[in-house]
Amino acid sequence: MTTPDLQGVLLDGRYRLGDELGRGGMSVVYAADDLRLTRAVAVKVIRGPSSSTLIERLFREARAAARADHPAIVTVFSYGTDESTGVEYLVLERLRWSDLATRMAEVGPLPIELVLRVGAEVADALAAVHATGVVHRDLKPANIFLSRRGMRVDEVKLLDFGTAKQLDLQTLTDPGEVLGTLAYMPPEQMRDSQRIDARVDFYALGVTLYQGLAGRLPFEGPTAAALAANVLRGGIALPLSRARPDAPGALVTVVERCMQRKPGERYQTARELCDALLACSP
Repeated sequence: MTTPDLQGVLLDGRYRLGDELGRGGMSVVYAADDLRLTRAVAVKVIRGPSSSTLIERLFREARAAARADHPAIVTVFSYGTDESTGVEYLVLERLRWSDLATRMAEVGPLPIELVLRVGAEVADALAAVHATGVVHRDLKPANIFLSRRGMRVDEVKLLDFGTAKQLDLQTLTDPGEVLGTLAYMPPEQMRDSQRIDARVDFYALGVTLYQGLAGRLPFEGPTAAALAANVLRGGIALPLSRARPDAPGALVTVVERCMQRKPGERYQTARELCDALLACSP
């Protein structure tokens, strides 16, 4: 079943949906206007037929972002159900400019200073997320936004908690179901998405930082199966020190530690990782 076009629809007599901003496997995000407060917002709705599991994931996303309460985490304004259409929705702050994946596609390898800033701010945001008992589980460049607001540029925002895992709640993942994005997924997440902890986010951030520096992914393959096999055996395409010779040795060490196959060999807390990244700055 395809998702109906909701452009122009008024949700709860308040949120007028405009152009589509983006879509993923489970949701669609629209530009919208909050008519009550006369401000621009973004509204996320479930893509296709809803189910109790998808509705619960949308609710958990709202709660996870709200509980973390960090400036580098996208702000959730409200969550609700429009009675006339039955649409479940999240209302988010409207971000302007581009996500990190788009930026890398446009310019290739990023300046070292930007990579360090993104890494440190995302790690700091993860510390707040993990403190609430939540694991993001789908950290990747497309879920890191570089926003512009007034005179401030490149305001880093961590997005999309739609596949986040609340460690103290019953899992919403079916046995054998793998949630996340393969290229940024550590071996333990490929094997079992239910039995993971916060260290999967450090691995994903390491892959993201490698890609930002090198302009390519560390693990590649012509098929999903080949890519997964390379990740599982640690078959990195090109060492970061060769892919980005001007990268500081300390930063290379941080990225390589993040991408260790065994969780015990990675950073054990987001604060430890954040501090390591900050120490790399000149």
